[in-house]
Amino acid sequence: MTIRTPIDKEHIRGHMTYHGWKYLALLVLSIAGWALIYQMTAYRSPQDKRIDVYFSSSSASTEMCDAFLKPLWDEVTPDMETVSSVALMPSADYTAAMQMQVYLATGEGDIYFLRMDDFKTYAAAEAMLPLDEYLASGLINAEGIDLTAGRVKIVEEYSDDGIATYTGEEHIYGIPTDTLFGFMDGFMLDNRGMVMCISAANQNEANVVPFFNALLQAGRGDKPEWLTQQEQ
Repeated sequence: MTIRTPIDKEHIRGHMTYHGWKYLALLVLSIAGWALIYQMTAYRSPQDKRIDVYFSSSSASTEMCDAFLKPLWDEVTPDMETVSSVALMPSADYTAAMQMQVYLATGEGDIYFLRMDDFKTYAAAEAMLPLDEYLASGLINAEGIDLTAGRVKIVEEYSDDGIATYTGEEHIYGIPTDTLFGFMDGFMLDNRGMVMCISAANQNEANVVPFFNALLQAGRGDKPEWLTQQEQ
């Protein structure tokens, strides 16, 4: 004798009550699987055809930053396939600090906006590109900007108690952004106490350096009225 369960609303409702979570889990896994496949197979511009600007901020807008970068992309590096920005969480968070180290070690990100302490740490470890020659040649124009804070000595080693021994070699690794008020209105980046620099591991120096200079010039501007009022 064959027992057949009728397919009606009552039986469907009962089935979904006990087994509905299985269908939901299957749906979630399917979506996650397709997303993973897309990320792994989606086209990504090669390093010599892209420029990535990473900035450490919990408030700045990547959408506004991308819009800020677009005219520079069109004018200075039109051959690039991609010019985009990535917001990094401030590295006071342990996870963010580890992520930052991975980015620099693997060559992710070309131009960085970092808080002063982070900049000093990474520059001393030679993770940032020395800018001395580009400044001397005029390829990077920092006229009128105090570069003292961008000058860093290279660390040879650290002792077990964290004391640094320096090699004596010193370079300018970054441009302090305190007076580059254009970034504040441009993409809401509070760049006081920050430094803009170039990753030493970037694989597109021929394009990154002129874009860096164009970005630097675009950051020049008058102090925003809201900042003047805040300081009064």
